Amino acid sequence: MIARALGIRRPTIVQWLRQKEYMDNRGWSKGKKRTHTEAEERRIIALKKERTRRKAYFHGRTYIQMDYAKAYPDAPLPSTWFIRDVIARNGLQSQTVTMRRHQQNIVARLLFPERSITALGELQQAGDFIGKKFITGSSEPISFFSTSYYTGFDLHHIWRILAETAPSATQCLTAWWTRFPVANVFRMDNGTPFRGPVKVEACIGRFLKFLLNLGVTPLFSAPYQSYTNPHIEGHNSTFAAKVWRTQHFTSHEQIDTECDRFNAESEEFFRWKFKEQLQKTNLRYLTAMDTMDADVLRSTQGKKIHFIRFVEQWTERNDIAGIVVLNRFVEMPTLYLNQYVFVTLDLETARLTIISEQKGQCHKIFNKPFPYTC
Repeated sequence: MIARALGIRRPTIVQWLRQKEYMDNRGWSKGKKRTHTEAEERRIIALKKERTRRKAYFHGRTYIQMDYAKAYPDAPLPSTWFIRDVIARNGLQSQTVTMRRHQQNIVARLLFPERSITALGELQQAGDFIGKKFITGSSEPISFFSTSYYTGFDLHHIWRILAETAPSATQCLTAWWTRFPVANVFRMDNGTPFRGPVKVEACIGRFLKFLLNLGVTPLFSAPYQSYTNPHIEGHNSTFAAKVWRTQHFTSHEQIDTECDRFNAESEEFFRWKFKEQLQKTNLRYLTAMDTMDADVLRSTQGKKIHFIRFVEQWTERNDIAGIVVLNRFVEMPTLYLNQYVFVTLDLETARLTIISEQKGQCHKIFNKPFPYTC
């Protein structure tokens, strides 16, 4: 059909389709755009420069695409790859593009459980405390909590909080989930505010009770390995690079103003990009009728906590291979050393299941009792 439409021999079409790169004499003049116009390019350049001029916090091609749609509502929307190409060719990148090949190799080589994580739920969210900051003329530390969706939606939010505690995090998330959909999964690091009492083994802390009572599945990233929670870590780096380091803060009010501006830019994109998805009736929001209980785990039926763990040798335990789950050491077969495993604590049965995932296939290592307290 293509050959007939173009008046070209079929073998020639087959040869073209097998090629990954094309020579200049491919049927249109060198430098001529096949689907986009010079006017579109000029508009993209202007929109990118405008974001830079007003010191916007987000400069990515999807945000430029949003600006284009709002500025030219009757015009065809340029693709994100074309926007990226225009920005690159005109030297308008806001930051150096980094390669993620090393991280991708780690995921494949160390058997990171990607499929197991994805299967936990459609809408997944991450949260973290940003390292303490200080402003001129004050020795008092300033703390922040940040959160973002990393599957289903794209939305980031930052709060200045009193301290890095479980109540601060629950307060932020309660406010978040009254305005934005409640996530199926909440991913976090292994800090005490999230995990619970540091000196008590297998204790379900206040923050975990808060999530579980709301029907949100907790997921812990691997300890001391930030790339196992890359979404929120990257978001925090953006805050540090674009908000904190570019301005001279002298008051809490100034900080709150910039955090609000950062959040507003992110929400603007969220409301534009996901307008249709937000009309879905299966999305859940917190209401005044919901009980935000973090003192008591109301039910264990169907409740599970998940962990990403890296199997290591522990010198303090005579080089035994193992992992730590809620401050409790769990011995592992030596053959699983130096790889990731996916751990599930079933609160209803008080049992721990550990699986190894390879190329999307899961193999159960063992299932054993794991008593815990609340």
